Amino acid sequence: MRVAIVNQVYKLMKKDKNIYFLAGDLGYTAVEQIEKDFPERFINVGVAEQNMLGIASGLALSGKKVYVYSIISFLIMRSYEQIRNDICFHDLDVTLLGIGGGMSYGYLSSTHFALEDIAIMRVLPNMSIFSPADEIEAVLGVKKLYKYRHPLYLRIGKRREPLIYSKPYKFEFGKAVILRTGNDTAIFSSGPLTDELLKADLILRNEFNIKATIINLHTLKPVDKEAILKYSLGKKIVFSVEEHSAIGGLGSSIAEILTQIKNPPRLKIIAIPDGFVKELGSQSYLRKRLGLSADGLTKTISTTLKSK
Repeated sequence: MRVAIVNQVYKLMKKDKNIYFLAGDLGYTAVEQIEKDFPERFINVGVAEQNMLGIASGLALSGKKVYVYSIISFLIMRSYEQIRNDICFHDLDVTLLGIGGGMSYGYLSSTHFALEDIAIMRVLPNMSIFSPADEIEAVLGVKKLYKYRHPLYLRIGKRREPLIYSKPYKFEFGKAVILRTGNDTAIFSSGPLTDELLKADLILRNEFNIKATIINLHTLKPVDKEAILKYSLGKKIVFSVEEHSAIGGLGSSIAEILTQIKNPPRLKIIAIPDGFVKELGSQSYLRKRLGLSADGLTKTISTTLKSK
């Protein structure tokens, strides 16, 4: 996914000389073409992420469109003050390309995991969050959001994740995408973990006769309130699935909306329990350990529906 996004930014830079690309001493095997063809608009700031966000803010204040690329744990958590005070306070045209959503950097363990980023980013005024499910959706979003002139955070995986879509579709920022339909429950998801949910959905349909509506909320802020209400009302229980802490992420966002209505359904948040993930291993291994694989999701959803 990251390569597809960087390639799309490269295409935009070919057309628009007002675009700058900043990186924090990483991204090689992905950003070389930008560095080679646009050396005057590519800035490798080095291992100085807070300074990098300050430079991005200055460029944006001078009228430039800026993309900033780094690992989420460094780009977001190390530079949070600069994102809040420099970028969001001034409502600047800076797009944060955060690599390594969830447990993408599995073998580097907890220091490189991004399991709190949605929680801290969605509370920032003026900040929007886009979490594409695959590279097709990611490219559609980057194209659409090229003219967006406000702070934006793209929560990206690491490598080439499985495709969710067979072809491009009519992308709308802030609008959910219905991937499958069913009357038994509604399941909300976002990001590359959606692939595991779709695998689980096939098992639920074929082995448990459970037919769910699967909703991809690729825009986490502003989240699609209408879709959440439409597919939740009338259900006894609905689910959210995310590779993020159970606190403050997609599930919390949905809960905030459901608590505002009369007789809301029960919401089951399937996510990372509160606490550090201290194991290391591949992303698929860690997902299995934490119940976020297709089998784990199937078990949790089917068991929960039986006990309702």
